[in-house]
Amino acid sequence: MVRRTVGFVLAVAMFAEAAGVAWLNWFLAMMVENQRMSLAGLDPVMVARSSRVGAVLFALFFVGCGVLVLVSAVRNRAPGRLGTGLLVTVAVVHGVLGAAAFALVGVKAFAALAAVLVLILLFLSSPGRLLGPTILCRVQTDRRAQTHPHRARTPQRPAGR
Repeated sequence: MVRRTVGFVLAVAMFAEAAGVAWLNWFLAMMVENQRMSLAGLDPVMVARSSRVGAVLFALFFVGCGVLVLVSAVRNRAPGRLGTGLLVTVAVVHGVLGAAAFALVGVKAFAALAAVLVLILLFLSSPGRLLGPTILCRVQTDRRAQTHPHRARTPQRPAGR
């Protein structure tokens, strides 16, 4: 129950964060273009393009994580290895961004990022249904019993091995 509730809240937070990060990077790109700012001699157009590409990539990353969390919450199952790795990566990103936000922006931005980080960690550590080997064996045995009633029992291994 906890995984499902936290998953829905975290998915909404990820989608909102994707929109916010995309908007912020797009706004910074517009500022660089309008004021013709140069960063250490770099072309302002290239800096603006890089900011827009970063906006799209970060938004896609957060949306992907939000979809992963939403699917996992709907199924009430823990994400697989790839999904867990992706969520650990987004947790590390939130930790680093939270530290930078605390230093540059202030406590409110840090608190928002820390809240999302806590949701990610709670989602990763909350118990959920796992499709483990015992369930898979039971499903295979049940299928075998339905199709071949005379082979319903699983074969036993010889005692010498």
